[in-house]
Amino acid sequence: MRPTRGFFLIGFLSVGGLSAWPSWGAENPASLFTDICSVCHGVGGRGDGPSAAGLYPKPADFTDCKAMAADSDQTLFKIIKEGGQSVGRSTVMPSWKDSLSDDQIRSLVKYIRGFCKK
Repeated sequence: MRPTRGFFLIGFLSVGGLSAWPSWGAENPASLFTDICSVCHGVGGRGDGPSAAGLYPKPADFTDCKAMAADSDQTLFKIIKEGGQSVGRSTVMPSWKDSLSDDQIRSLVKYIRGFCKK
């Protein structure tokens, strides 16, 4: 696997870097997405966040309806909770199980689905 420049940022976020960040509620997934997901996935969910240029493979584009239709909500939940490698995807996608509750992850899945406008 090719090393990435964004790995250090992701490592910081996933290994205790959130301890000083506010606690998000499941009722505000937009804020949660903006604060932790948009750095890689972009504010519009297109996979074009500020760290995306240094990542391989590139972050998922949540506006790609065909690609999004291929993943169940359960798969997206597992990717967020346990990291991309848990479903055979990118090892660059970190696990958020130590930082987010299951309710927060479910709300993120629903929010992410909203990027695909049919």
